[in-house]
Formats: sequence, C-alpha cells, structure tokens
Amino acid sequence: MNRFYCHCGSEIFFDNRFCQNCGVALGFDPETLDMIPIEPSREGGYKSLDLSARSFKLCANGSQFSSCNWVLPADDENEFCFGCRFNRIIPNQNIIDISPPLNHQRWCRLEAAKKRLMYTLLELQVPIRDGWADAENGLLFDFMEDLGTESDTVASNIITGYANGVITINILEADDVARVSARSALNERQRTILGHFRHESGHFLWDRLFKRLPLSSEFKAIFGDPDKDYQKSLNQYYKDGPQSDWSSRFITAYASSHPLEDFAETWNHFLLIFDTVETAFAHGMTQMKPDIQNLNSSLDAWNDLVISLNQLTRSIGINDAYPFVINKLASQKLNYIARLVESLHQEASVIEPKQIRLYPD
Repeated sequence: MNRFYCHCGSEIFFDNRFCQNCGVALGFDPETLDMIPIEPSREGGYKSLDLSARSFKLCANGSQFSSCNWVLPADDENEFCFGCRFNRIIPNQNIIDISPPLNHQRWCRLEAAKKRLMYTLLELQVPIRDGWADAENGLLFDFMEDLGTESDTVASNIITGYANGVITINILEADDVARVSARSALNERQRTILGHFRHESGHFLWDRLFKRLPLSSEFKAIFGDPDKDYQKSLNQYYKDGPQSDWSSRFITAYASSHPLEDFAETWNHFLLIFDTVETAFAHGMTQMKPDIQNLNSSLDAWNDLVISLNQLTRSIGINDAYPFVINKLASQKLNYIARLVESLHQEASVIEPKQIRLYPD
C-alpha cells in the first residue's frame, strides 16, 4: 500500500478517521485511491481541504456505526460507499453484549480487512461490481454469526467460503482465540482475516471473470482440471491430508486439495506479495515496485524482503510473517495469475467501460 499524508504534513494511515497531529477528519476516496483531509461544508456534508475543494459525504456505515472511513461524492444517490455496497449481511448490531460490544468489534475488523482487499483490487484495476447493481456478475459479502455457543473455538455451522457470487465469512474469524484454535486444528501455517478475503476473492474472480478470458484455456495445464469432483477432493484432503509432494508443487498444503483451491491459494499469495512489496517500496525497504508485467523481478524482491521480515518478527517474538517457500511450480502459477490480471486490461470484450467506473457520470 502507498503512503498517505495529511494537509498538515503528518503521515496518515489507511484505517484513520482523524489526523493524530492536527485532528482534522479524514476519508478514503476510492476514486483516487487516496486518503484525504475533509471538513464540514456550509452546504452540508464535507469538502476536501485540497485545492479542488471537492464535495463528499461520509459512508452511512461510518456516520452511524464508525465501521468505515470511506467517502463518496456528495451528490451520489447511494448512502453507502463503494466498498460497503458489497455487503449483504452484517453481524447483528442490536445485540447488547457485555462490554466491549463483540459483534461491533468483529464487524469492524472484517470490514477493515475487506477494505484492504478492495484497495488492492482497485489498484490492480480488477473490475468488480456489487451484486446489488449486477446480480449476474457482481459480488456480495455475508458476515454470518456461528450458531454454536460463544465458547466454541472452531467454527462449526457457518462455513467461510464462496458460492454463486457470494463470499461468506464466519465472524468468529475476527476473534483471535477462535481463529488461532482453528489454525491449530487444521494444521495451517498461517490464518488471517485478510487472507480469507483474498482467498475467497480468488474463487469469485475465477467464477465470474477470469474464466471468460482466452487465457483461461491454460488453467488445466497449470492447475489441473477445475471440473474435478470438488467435494470428493476436499473429503479426501481432510481424511488423508495433503499430497505427499505438496511442498514442491503447491504454495500451501491446502492448495493440493483441488485445482480451484490451488488457484485461490495462489491468488491469495499473489495479492499478499503485491501489496507487501508495494508497502516496502513506499517505506524505502526495497528498490523494486511490484510489476505484474515483470513478476519474476517482483518475486526476487519479495524473496529478499521476506528474509528480513521473518527475522524482524522473530526478533519481536512472534511467528514468521511469511512461513512459506515459493517453489518453481508455484512461481509459474503466480506468473500465470499476473498474465490474467494484465489481460483484463486488454480484453474490451470482457470488461465493459461502465464496470471500471466507481461512480456514475
């Protein structure tokens, strides 16, 4: 992610709602991919404090629930920002929890991770529309509560996953204890909220976008048959474990369960690498910008960077930031994904111009 600065000169951050130095209100504008200082205007709403003095309004989820810091044009007919329009179900905010309000905290954590995913997709110019505006091709999110008791540490009823244009996230993934317990039970090297969003977005994008591209014809040779019996493959994975040679052929053990899971896991790591290398470049930690047209150079920068990252986290006393090794076949899969993203910008027959714009003219 790039760095952002307030009009007072202080650095501000993607999740901020106010500048910690001058106290001015902040909002993220998805049209410009920038954090902007704003102030109340005489006409109502807000105006930016730059020379453009553009007019904005806060996302309703921000003004009502403090769960969002994105803004939208003052004359937009929507009350929700671009990112929040993708929500279909959110955790019940009417439940009065013992302090602190757990449902609100969980929703805010899920929303923050979702917005980071959105930022990266917008920066990569991946055209996404919400399912309300485009039922056939759009995406919706369901943040669902597990039906088990609060003492359950492994989600048992609501399954995090993707189906028919909807990404479902069990809100227990926003609970640290439950998520770590699930990671241990499933013998995973890493389990993060943002990782879930990235992974499931890979399923959505293959289902609704990537498989329409001419390059999709190469999928089977690279990942395997996407039409292979999915449930049978997953049942076998959970019964017998990953393929014995997974570490030399896949980016994670779970990727070996089915070709579509391999793609989603690889897509997850593609976004992780792109975002982290960009952040490192913005902070002067590497001289290489992420470049999907020359992904091997980005992977070289990543391999150098991840050594430092892992040593830093070990010095802090926490687990490795990236406990994975990108083998030769995984590198080839990452390069294929980079080609898919690049081809999105070239296939006018797949992407209609209206799908790229966030706001109507």
